[in-house]
Amino acid sequence: MKVYKSDISYFSGKLEAYLRYKEIPHSLVDCNGQTLQLLGKKTGTAKMPAIELENEQWLFDTTPTIQYLEKSYSDTPVLPPEPALRFLALLIEDYGDEWLWRPAMWWRWMPKLSRVTLGRRIAGIMASKALARPLGYLFAQRQLKEWLWQDGMDKGNSPLVRDMYIRELEFLESLLEKQPYILGSHPSVADLGFFGSMFRHFNNDPVSGEVMRRRAPNTYEYIARLWNAKQSKLPKDIEWQWPEQECWQPLLSRIANDYLPYLHQNALAFKQNNKRFDYKGKTMSFNKTVTTDYRVLCRQELQREFALLSEFDQQKVNNLFAPVGGLGALHLDGLIDSGLDKQFRLPVNGNTTKAKLSWHQRLFGQPRN
Repeated sequence: MKVYKSDISYFSGKLEAYLRYKEIPHSLVDCNGQTLQLLGKKTGTAKMPAIELENEQWLFDTTPTIQYLEKSYSDTPVLPPEPALRFLALLIEDYGDEWLWRPAMWWRWMPKLSRVTLGRRIAGIMASKALARPLGYLFAQRQLKEWLWQDGMDKGNSPLVRDMYIRELEFLESLLEKQPYILGSHPSVADLGFFGSMFRHFNNDPVSGEVMRRRAPNTYEYIARLWNAKQSKLPKDIEWQWPEQECWQPLLSRIANDYLPYLHQNALAFKQNNKRFDYKGKTMSFNKTVTTDYRVLCRQELQREFALLSEFDQQKVNNLFAPVGGLGALHLDGLIDSGLDKQFRLPVNGNTTKAKLSWHQRLFGQPRN
């Protein structure tokens, strides 16, 4: 198993943590401009991480990749067997992947120290060490524009985007005082969803990393614990915990009142062929934010997972979210098809539709949207 990754990549860190925990044999390939072109040819999208299997088969996108690998490496599962808790784990994973992406971009690209440091480092890896300074500046400016100023952030809501990180630290600090992982004694996909932003961005980037060390030592310790976790070192019996502690309420509220309404409004905009939409949630709003087909797929998958639950388990999940307003936004306007099912059906055989890349994408890969 050959893993194409980058040590500064949000989702590479998530996938590596899973492979390390499950002790799945693999080799690592550091991505640059050339390898991103290879991934575009083999998977149809020039994004990392990706896994090359035997016989020209490939895996990409961490959520379906982990679910695919769990079928072969079922010991010490990261998906809880209890149906309601499994759904919650997948919901939290999705929230961590897609909602925490924006504050991760803020803390990497808004503070000058982080912007200059990461811009030069990424440019040196992906393009040319000799041109790292000018290319790093251009890359950092692209990130600022595409992920923040041209994706719904303005001077009014910028502090709210910044403080999304602080709110997650508050949740994790309270929870990790009581248990080692988000849903109990062992890592789950809920932990892996948080790990992408918390490890390669918030923990490792210079400015946000210092914030974590000063304000959230339990979280700082937890990130190292998850990176170092091995299934063979933990007890075979997993003690899963249903989220009943009071510290869960703010997170559940953010999911119900900010993230799921975002997914719903994004899906409606996609259905209406609108490239941008004005998002309004409970605690923040983003005018003219980008409509994203991938996040239509995310909502679609969550709806499917919920529909698979028995009436008893659906009620259990509904009861959990009822005090914070319920899961209504997940179901509004029914199922909206993203059209991406076939593209994300794994594994792909390496002869998929080739990605059409601009020169900028060939150097730096495709943006997350």
